[in-house]
Amino acid sequence: MNHAGIDEDKQHEVLYKLMDDIKNYSREKTPAENSTLALLETYELIGNYDPYKDAKRQSNDLALELYPKLQQIMDTSEDKLDCALKIAVAGNVIDLGINRDFDISEALRHSMEIGFTINHYEEFKNKVAAADKIMIIGDNSGEIVFDKVLVNYLKTLGKDVVYVVKESPILNDATMEDAVYTGIDKISRVITTGSGYLGTCLQTVSKKFLKEFHESDVILAKGQANYESLEDEDISKGKVFFLLRAKCDRVAESLGVKLLDMVLLSV
Repeated sequence: MNHAGIDEDKQHEVLYKLMDDIKNYSREKTPAENSTLALLETYELIGNYDPYKDAKRQSNDLALELYPKLQQIMDTSEDKLDCALKIAVAGNVIDLGINRDFDISEALRHSMEIGFTINHYEEFKNKVAAADKIMIIGDNSGEIVFDKVLVNYLKTLGKDVVYVVKESPILNDATMEDAVYTGIDKISRVITTGSGYLGTCLQTVSKKFLKEFHESDVILAKGQANYESLEDEDISKGKVFFLLRAKCDRVAESLGVKLLDMVLLSV
């Protein structure tokens, strides 16, 4: 609400209304689902259904400025798939829902030098080698530009790549508007989840998305919300890899890593 320029009196009015509703949320639902309910109600109460619109454009522009540098890093790397994954996870630092103060260059340096705390890279590499169709479930705007490097490389391997964005705005998650603006639609098929929920809530996604999901040989799901919503689903087993930075204590605890550690995890 601060980001949307809502005055303090209105903010309190909204918060009191949310308190009445949040107490009725189901504890059986994932944090991504319940957070979405609170966010969508807030958007309705303040009359702004995309409060991060300008910030998302700025994130995309900033990342696009870095894109030539990202390609240079790829050109000089020996293991290009490993490099592309590290570039993609570095972009995961762009998260206005958790941390508005982010340093992309520092995240990129950290990713390249430190690497993954949980690293199922060999399994991922082997599955990619045998795969025909690969799905990447994207996360944030800005970050989508970092994913272009990975998509480009997978395309050079002859893979059919489908990139997934949100159907409608939620926080600073990437939508089709971001896909077109950053040009990822020029190098990959792009679809939406059919849903505006954080992560990939299987109860809200479209039949088209589910069809693509089932037809994909390997799925790379980016960010915490995708981890929260998919890690315990049966259809994820043996197919989904999670690529993320642990940006809150609870997710880090769940993964058995430290705060801000980077993870490439198979379930």
